[in-house]
Amino acid sequence: MLDPRQLQTLAAVAETGGFDKAAKKLFLTQSAVSQRIRQLEEQLGLPVLTRTIPAEPTEAGRQLLRHHQQLTLMENQLLQTLTPAKRQREFTTLAVGVNADSLATWFMRSIGPALEAQDILLDITVDDQDHTHELMRTGHVIGCVGTRPVPIQGGIQHYLGAMRYLCLATPAFAARYFPNGVDHDALARAPSIIFSRKDAVQGQFLRQAAGYDGHFPYFTVPSAQGFVELTRQGLAYSLLPELMLDDDLERGALLDLFPGQFIDIPLYWHHWRVESALSQALTEAMLEYSAQQLRQDKAAP
Repeated sequence: MLDPRQLQTLAAVAETGGFDKAAKKLFLTQSAVSQRIRQLEEQLGLPVLTRTIPAEPTEAGRQLLRHHQQLTLMENQLLQTLTPAKRQREFTTLAVGVNADSLATWFMRSIGPALEAQDILLDITVDDQDHTHELMRTGHVIGCVGTRPVPIQGGIQHYLGAMRYLCLATPAFAARYFPNGVDHDALARAPSIIFSRKDAVQGQFLRQAAGYDGHFPYFTVPSAQGFVELTRQGLAYSLLPELMLDDDLERGALLDLFPGQFIDIPLYWHHWRVESALSQALTEAMLEYSAQQLRQDKAAP
């Protein structure tokens, strides 16, 4: 039988990255935290955490974290059902992973009805859309928005739709860096923007649109608003989601460097197969909204 206190302690260490910080979070001593983790590992006969800085869950630890998240959700739901009068306005926190562009455009609008109808708080972690599923696989979140089309083991995925990106710059930037058009020499000199060094979308687009597979200078900006601001200031060109554009193209504030070319990024919502009514409400709200707001012309697999 797993001890809930040990699982809670494991979750605290995984969240904070260290035994000291977990002890402060749980109002325990560091030795008490270490003892709980040691007892859990002795019971399983397996390590649940790496002894690194920061501490990371092992594969066994990740499975325990998923179990702990699902158990917590189901317990909260049961308590709200059994004692609704005593538990008015007590919130359940759901940890989710979201890519920055979705968070800046459609995500919060999509889940508004679920947040209004249910007592849910969100603990949102932002990462590149190709890597949010790793947050779920490692047990840090109960669901994520990402580009992985295949369900994670033990999970379910839903196709949300695609976000379209255009390659844009100010007229002044284009005149400075692309006076003779967008050729390979110019692409090797003109500064662009990527979300992080894990972000491969810009390189993918340049190969697709210009047949260019070389190096290009770039800003690293982990913010969707930062992409837009740098581009509007004429400091870089970038791939911007059409959902974040106002009338920039119509009034000539930005121009399309590759007219008629774009990249569509398909998005999926992943969640664990065992879930509560609260996370189900989140899923249903997201699917209903995305069906209207995201491009659905790419068939879901």
